[in-house]
Amino acid sequence: MPSDLDHTPTVMPLPAGQALRLHVAAGTVLHAAAGEMVLAGPMQWLAGHCHMPQQRLLTGNTWVVPTRGWLTVSALRGGALSVTVPPGWLARLRARLARPWHRPRPAARPVPLPIPDPARQRR
Repeated sequence: MPSDLDHTPTVMPLPAGQALRLHVAAGTVLHAAAGEMVLAGPMQWLAGHCHMPQQRLLTGNTWVVPTRGWLTVSALRGGALSVTVPPGWLARLRARLARPWHRPRPAARPVPLPIPDPARQRR
């Protein structure tokens, strides 16, 4: 499911006690601009059991989401969360196509070198 957020940072105010659910892509950067927040998710399967990792963000802390999935952000103290989503595959493809294309140079032809014959030198 694509996110409504783009690759520019989006700042979301979070009053104390409010929770926010986001579907995030791997590589999304979360930055606590102010306040204190607890992040829960994305869900992981470990040894056949569902595990919901938790992360605490204080003012100025940054966290990069390792895998895509749903994330719950709960504000312990009022603050603001900055979310930067990495560009999608279409933006990465456009950036790659915009780069100048260089054709690899052909390899230089080998120059034949004479191999000395030790039998001729013994005479």
